[in-house]
Amino acid sequence: MNKWFLQAFLLLAFIPLAILVGYGVLVVAPIFCCFLAINSYKFKNYKEMYIWMGVGGVSFLIALYMLGVL
Repeated sequence: MNKWFLQAFLLLAFIPLAILVGYGVLVVAPIFCCFLAINSYKFKNYKEMYIWMGVGGVSFLIALYMLGVL
């Protein structure tokens, strides 16, 4: 098999994998921010808690938009 065709095939094979990983990150990001906010609350660091809540809210809206819900 030609080296160029093999490289093109591998590039095309990684596109769905990259999309899958991207959507996985979009879904996990709000959950991760939620746990960071809970951790900040346990240490009574309220300013950081509100920052993580805001980042989690924005990432949740972005995830909904990218998944086609909004």
